[in-house]
Amino acid sequence: MKHNILKNKIFFSDNLEINSLEFFQHWVELSQSALESNAAQFQQWLGPVTKISGILKSNAYGHGLLPLAAMYEQCDNIASLSVVNLSEAIKLRLHGIKKPILVISYLDAFYDFIVQYSIEVVIYDLTIAQQLNAIGKKYNQQIIVHIKFDTGMSRLGLTASQLNAFIEEIQLLPYITIKGIFSHLAESYVSTSTHQQESVFALATTKGLVCHISNSHGCLTIQNKNYTYARIGIGLYGYLPRHASEFQNKLQPVLSLKTRILQMKHVSAGSSIGYDSTYKTDKNIHIAIIAIGYAEGLDARFSNLGSVIINAKIAPIIGRVCMNLTIVDISLIENCTVGQVVTVLGKEGNASLSVYDWAALTESSPYSLLTKLSSSMPRIIVD
Repeated sequence: MKHNILKNKIFFSDNLEINSLEFFQHWVELSQSALESNAAQFQQWLGPVTKISGILKSNAYGHGLLPLAAMYEQCDNIASLSVVNLSEAIKLRLHGIKKPILVISYLDAFYDFIVQYSIEVVIYDLTIAQQLNAIGKKYNQQIIVHIKFDTGMSRLGLTASQLNAFIEEIQLLPYITIKGIFSHLAESYVSTSTHQQESVFALATTKGLVCHISNSHGCLTIQNKNYTYARIGIGLYGYLPRHASEFQNKLQPVLSLKTRILQMKHVSAGSSIGYDSTYKTDKNIHIAIIAIGYAEGLDARFSNLGSVIINAKIAPIIGRVCMNLTIVDISLIENCTVGQVVTVLGKEGNASLSVYDWAALTESSPYSLLTKLSSSMPRIIVD
């Protein structure tokens, strides 16, 4: 692997550079090598024709918009970036990201920035197209657009009956260049549903334009291996839906979540632990208070259910998860010290906790849990 110029770089805020995590009580660690491995695996699944567009929406699924964009910029298998809105795209350009950027959902900022920062944008509304054409005329520049085609999800986009007429209207606008057409899979883990949407999307493939419909799981179920791009989000971060568990061992989680022990104490039998006294000790125990809570992304539903890793051993969460603190039982764990690192997500020795463990506890999805990770926590690229 090529030299990683981002190793040990810490992303704390847009305008503050720090060089040590020594005084931080919780942080996210990111692995460039895991990202590179995941991207290579998806490229293998896609074949030689289709390129990867890395999805960075919603703070890069909780991983951190700026650090992940910097990591994507270094990854040869990621050809372009996709974000949810214009604000995210502008932020990336302001922080030196050079790869092509496509806004895939909506335009929420001053349209002039589209020209100034060379951003490609989604279009599915004629009025907005006309407004963009006026911006193109103002700067004597072409606005590059990708048309959103609704092939069966009933979300944003033009239906098959609307598509041709819409394209004809756009082609009358002299400062708009249609580069691509794209859609989104509703049930990418179901082959029949995916193939039905592909059959509708076939109308787009006749236009001689850039075409993209696949998401992370769609790479495993699509029939057409000749789409220009696949928009890969959670897969690049190392996860697939449970429906694809047989493929999961080929991917590596990019993210680990760490915190520290703030205090330890011995608690007598019959004591109450935490808010609402939801946990009562039936014997003398040793507890640690750690510096993370639901405000940082440790879901409140982990109260009396979840666990963390200390000294490569599992420490159960007892009592309610608080806003910024959590209490764990360390009675069976030796040599704990104040200030030592606690693994909340990730591996330590033979012990591991994954976002799938979180999802199982809460009967939710990895997506919804990862995106709750607070953007205020520092992110560090560790390899």
